[in-house]
Amino acid sequence: VPKAYYADLNERLKHSKIKISEDLSVIEKLNILVDYDDNGYLLQIFTKPVEDRPTLFFEIIQRHNNNGFGIGNFKALFEAIERDQEARGNL
Repeated sequence: VPKAYYADLNERLKHSKIKISEDLSVIEKLNILVDYDDNGYLLQIFTKPVEDRPTLFFEIIQRHNNNGFGIGNFKALFEAIERDQEARGNL
């Protein structure tokens, strides 16, 4: 997960009524994704592939008053990857 993801997350959370109870530096260190809405948030992480081909992995979600599936993480992660690539000059 690019560092830009967590920088963006911190900025978005400043303007949100949601407060994350976990330590954000630990979340970043462990490459955990955070998605939230007006009611709560979820923590999301994926295992490395468990087979020789990268087609089977496990997703682990911890919910805090949130019924979503981390859909906001797809866009946030994609944008962070693009900014990271642009900063390296290979976008």
